[in-house]
Amino acid sequence: MRAKPSRAMLALIFAAGLAAGAASAADAPAAAASQPANAVRPEFATPFNAAQELLKAGKAKESIAKLKEAEAVGNLTPFEAYLVVRVRAPAEYAAGDLASAAKDFDAVLASDKLPAADRPTIMKAQAEILYTDKQYGAAAVAIQHYIDGGGDDAQLRELLPQSYYLAKDWPNAAKAFSTAINAQYAAGQTPPEKTLRLLASAQSQAGDDDGYAKTIERLAVGYPKGEHGREYWTDVIQRASHVEKLSDRVYVDVYRLKAAAFGQVADSERLTYAALAMRAGFPAESKRLLDDGIARKAFAGADAGEAAKLQTQVTRAAAADKSQAAANEASARSAPNGESLVSLGLLSALDGDAAHGVQLIQAGIAKGGLKAPADARLHLGIAQFLAGSHADATKTFESVGATGGVGALAHAWSLLAQSQAHAAAAPVAAAASK
Repeated sequence: MRAKPSRAMLALIFAAGLAAGAASAADAPAAAASQPANAVRPEFATPFNAAQELLKAGKAKESIAKLKEAEAVGNLTPFEAYLVVRVRAPAEYAAGDLASAAKDFDAVLASDKLPAADRPTIMKAQAEILYTDKQYGAAAVAIQHYIDGGGDDAQLRELLPQSYYLAKDWPNAAKAFSTAINAQYAAGQTPPEKTLRLLASAQSQAGDDDGYAKTIERLAVGYPKGEHGREYWTDVIQRASHVEKLSDRVYVDVYRLKAAAFGQVADSERLTYAALAMRAGFPAESKRLLDDGIARKAFAGADAGEAAKLQTQVTRAAAADKSQAAANEASARSAPNGESLVSLGLLSALDGDAAHGVQLIQAGIAKGGLKAPADARLHLGIAQFLAGSHADATKTFESVGATGGVGALAHAWSLLAQSQAHAAAAPVAAAASK
């Protein structure tokens, strides 16, 4: 969180400027009727000024003892009583009596003798004392009052959401973290991962599932390669794939998303992915999955036999696709609708020629007559992603416009494209700052 402030420095802040007033008041006429409102009696001024000098010298306990002598004069005027708590509060803080210091600072803030110019400084100190004393709920209230009063200390503002969080006031912690984080994004900055994780935790504790999901997305985009990167992306993909029951035709794109986010799918999912890809008309994609899995002995038991059987089928189908590629493209271009062009475009992108794949899918979308236009735009975005055009891919994914599973999947792909663009920009920004 934050180290506690220097007690000696804080003590000097509040002692400064008081001695002159008390000393000059000691020379004022003793008659109460003729004294100004801020006058003090000589018998009070002597121990009071001595208390301030002791505090400046770092002798907090001795200062408190002298203040007791000043109080013992008796019949204190309102101004004399104010001066006592004004100096005693920082003395108590310096002596380590945080609870008493907090109470006396409350009294100082409640006094009509406190100059308006001094109020922000004392409000700031009171908030820091409460935080240091682990009175987190009270600290949050004090910090909020300070901010509402125009206080602009950046470190204290940073303590506000932390105070709510430590007080387990989850809704207010989430609100305060969100305010700070949104301001950073608006300024073109990526908030620290720790801050985003605290926000996610507060949102989870508060039962704000929508807010939590948004924060996890921000973590996935901003910190995909860190210690928790896989955790974030697992959450994002799981949410996208469970918005509604997806058809096999669309679910294969979930596996493609996993492969893009994690480098490959888990061995336990490899056979299912390969079978779905084959049924969807992408034998070469299926063949790559099986060839790699068999080479690494990823399949065991019955799965090994199924993988070998499927490998024979997809090898034959992939070879046929390759030999007929030119004819298939010519046929697709002369077709009455763009269905075949879109399919061939994704096939080309998955087979390593993403740029050509993008062109074919764009031609298919332009031709029209598509049964599932949203799917076509999703696949255009995937092709652009594979081509390394992450900005274009992001725009395409965001233009899918579908609701339900396809829309959720397009959104997840958009986040992945953004994370890739963010990762690519980070080294450039770091080099520019040197």
